[in-house]
Amino acid sequence: MAFKKWNIADYNKDKAQNILDNYNVDALTAVLLASRGITSDEQIMELFSNEYTLIDPFTLPDMDIAVERIGNAIENGEKIAIFGDFDADGVTSTALMYLYLKSVGADVIYYIPDRNKEGYGLNIKAIDSFISENVNLIITVDNGISAFDEVAYANENNIDVVVTDHHMQGEILPDAVAIVNPHRDDSECEYSEWAGVGVAFKLICALNGDEDEIIDVYSDLVCIGTIADIVSVLGENRILIKEGLKRINNTKRLGIAALKGVAGLTGRELNSGDIAFAISPRINASGRINSAMKAVKLLVTEDKDEAISLADEINEYNSQRISIENKIVEEAYDIIKNQVLNHKRILVLCGYGWNSGVSGIVASKICEKYGKPCIVIADNGEDVLKGSCRSINGFSIFEALSACCDCLVQFGGHTLAAGLSIKRDRVKEFDSLINDYAAKMHRYMPSPQLSIDFKINPASIDTSILASINAFQPFGMNNPKPVFAIFKAKLTNISGISGNRHLRLSFFKNGTSFSAVYFNHSTFDIPFSVGDFLDLAVTLEKNEYYGKTTVSIIIKDIHFYGVPDDNLIIGRQVFENFIRDESNKKEINYIHLNREHIAIVYRYIRDNNGWAFSYEDLYSAIRSPDINYAQLLLSIEIMKELELLFEDPVVDRIDLPIQPKKVEIPNSKIFQKMTRLLND
Repeated sequence: MAFKKWNIADYNKDKAQNILDNYNVDALTAVLLASRGITSDEQIMELFSNEYTLIDPFTLPDMDIAVERIGNAIENGEKIAIFGDFDADGVTSTALMYLYLKSVGADVIYYIPDRNKEGYGLNIKAIDSFISENVNLIITVDNGISAFDEVAYANENNIDVVVTDHHMQGEILPDAVAIVNPHRDDSECEYSEWAGVGVAFKLICALNGDEDEIIDVYSDLVCIGTIADIVSVLGENRILIKEGLKRINNTKRLGIAALKGVAGLTGRELNSGDIAFAISPRINASGRINSAMKAVKLLVTEDKDEAISLADEINEYNSQRISIENKIVEEAYDIIKNQVLNHKRILVLCGYGWNSGVSGIVASKICEKYGKPCIVIADNGEDVLKGSCRSINGFSIFEALSACCDCLVQFGGHTLAAGLSIKRDRVKEFDSLINDYAAKMHRYMPSPQLSIDFKINPASIDTSILASINAFQPFGMNNPKPVFAIFKAKLTNISGISGNRHLRLSFFKNGTSFSAVYFNHSTFDIPFSVGDFLDLAVTLEKNEYYGKTTVSIIIKDIHFYGVPDDNLIIGRQVFENFIRDESNKKEINYIHLNREHIAIVYRYIRDNNGWAFSYEDLYSAIRSPDINYAQLLLSIEIMKELELLFEDPVVDRIDLPIQPKKVEIPNSKIFQKMTRLLND
């Protein structure tokens, strides 16, 4: 995974003490609140109070118009079509709107486009089917803000459109009867962080007039869609998630009960993490592998046998999704290595035969591995290709796409995630344009960050800490699970668990022994040895076994003690600018190296029989004050060019040749380039 800079919150101790003195909380909770800047009465009450007041739905733009038009359609027996999206937010939005309208006697149908054949958003094919079914009104959920041509086509065929959406608007709006979207430029609503299902929820609250009744019946669906779409879990979303979790844990909805069953969650209390990592992926898998219509059918069915059958089918889709996703991820890694793309600011990858249904997950994994925005485009043989984008904090992928919109057929999304359609013959042009945009906006791209609440002494970790952490539930965007740092812990034992798919690492610090679990890592892919001093970023989890409760320490990130974060980040940035021929004089002076720099790196790799881990770990392991990270990276490039080192793609490591040959460093073209730039 990409190296992350650790940012430890610098909290005000006086404010923490004030919270401790004036509120019924323990010391750890007070420090957590202070470290997150939650110090006012209003903020603390919002976080911990079970009482709530919802925002007036009529403060959203066009809400009154939407309510009037839909109310007339219900009263006059007009046929209504709900047009959704194929992700979990779109599925739950569709199910929510359908179930409500059905309950008030509306003549209503629902439609979700096929991800591969139709793509995202309202389309002409769907409208033609609505025409044939005598539909009078289309209500979009979780889409529609950019459906200009499609809304115009519906208007031409005497079908009105009410748009409900939460995606960013472009320069103009479609000519719909009403556009309910908190992100409209003219919106005066005090809150804007709803997912698509949240906007749909506000609409049915406005239609019904009794928000408590709507929460009681539908908050389970709102909760799932909100968590799945990774929107802020503060403000009204926090209320909707908390209320929704209550109903999910006592669900009467057959489809959700069946999903809990296939996910192995029956009989236990679910939290936001269970929704994010077990329930939502299965709903998403339906649209990724087959049809999201089945997921909607699962959520609206009143037949127990049908619910179980559909849940089993969707669970199988999820298994297929994982297999397909892993295959594409490996192919994407190969493309990056073979084409040496890892030095680009934005990674644009296009693969023939890739399933566009998993492109978003693949983009997320690549973004996480390389610490850079990533766009994954699936080439399915058609003229127009579909892609998904994921970004890092500090770089808006939506704004980047907007700057390159002339290259695209269609795009939409948010700051950190978006989707696009593009003609095949414009992919290379788009790649160049979006990287040029990134270069213009950022000489140095933002680097991945890990926010840490505070340092913790392992001796203080016991079960009493769990209640303090749990008080901050539900976790998610803008309210992450607390992360703690443990510095300079001595590694005392390494053992593989679950067939060496995960690790249990044992440590000793300040007289206390403790162990921590490092998921998805084996004994073969960590560079640490017993006796090393390490820094850990961890979360704390409740573990129940045979009626006994203990605290599990889960490692989120780990590296050698005393890693110079800024040196590594600056070094990577300077090195990549050199590779991209973008270096200035100051950077050349910083990266300037000689034979001794190269020798330091060569000797360490030779003495350790190669290196199979990250270059950041290599630099940290060498621990030489005589070389900076940019010089280490350049040394490796020069040695690879001169065949003093070679990369083994099978085991993903660098090694020395069996019979090294004598070479002259000045013969390296990379070295010559550095020397020339230094002398210019």
